[in-house]
Amino acid sequence: MNILYRKNQNMKYKRIFLYFLVILLSSCNQNINPINVVQKTIRTIDTINTIYYQQILLRGNTENDNNVSPKERVFYYMRLKSDSIIGAMAHIYFYDSSYVYHEDIYDGNRLIRKHNVNGSATIFDLIKYPDLKKKPFWGKTSPYTMQYMLNYALENKEHYIFELGNDTIINGTNCYCLKTILEKKALMPGFYKFTVDTNRVETMVLFIDKLSFYPQTMRMEVYFLDNPDNVYYTDNHFYNIKFNIEINDSLFITSDNVIEGFTINEIKP
Repeated sequence: MNILYRKNQNMKYKRIFLYFLVILLSSCNQNINPINVVQKTIRTIDTINTIYYQQILLRGNTENDNNVSPKERVFYYMRLKSDSIIGAMAHIYFYDSSYVYHEDIYDGNRLIRKHNVNGSATIFDLIKYPDLKKKPFWGKTSPYTMQYMLNYALENKEHYIFELGNDTIINGTNCYCLKTILEKKALMPGFYKFTVDTNRVETMVLFIDKLSFYPQTMRMEVYFLDNPDNVYYTDNHFYNIKFNIEINDSLFITSDNVIEGFTINEIKP
């Protein structure tokens, strides 16, 4: 009889524990709102000094979705807080199967774009030609680019709409779906602030790991109010993400030695 009583009591305590656990989890979820997710993601990216990941890029528009082909890339970034373009030194490998047909190397002062197929290289020297920074010439979705855009949205809340969509599984990870919507303006990180465009709506969609608060996927959407059904999009799918790994500085060397034998094209403003 005592054993049966103890079993019933144990079951009772378990039900009470589960009841309070459900309440606690519900309460935690109620505290999650778009601004809260933005702030936590910004703080997470603050902890990242180096990062490696692979990416599948899809770019197209909804009126011509059949022509989209995936592009494969490998990224190495080392944070540069003083750099306003992508926030990091970078070495990016563009490849098809196992062949690296293109490389971007950036050290914060000089960008080399190596075209390995035809043996040519394009150089952007930002020290020699600082006016290059006045117009967009190179945009990459580094973690610090995403952080820049989120920070800018917080600083200019009156121009943005913040939304949380449905939770989604990405890379086997449960993710928030965060949207920041900018109407009648355009933003290019690192080059200038808002540009007024009364016909434009751009949306950044981030699928953010609920535990680490690091984005697993980024989707940029742009449509124009005179043709809202045609949405131009860029999907960045990140995988094999590794944080704060050891990266040799030699990966970011942009001296002429790395393009020896290449035909050089130096870009001027």
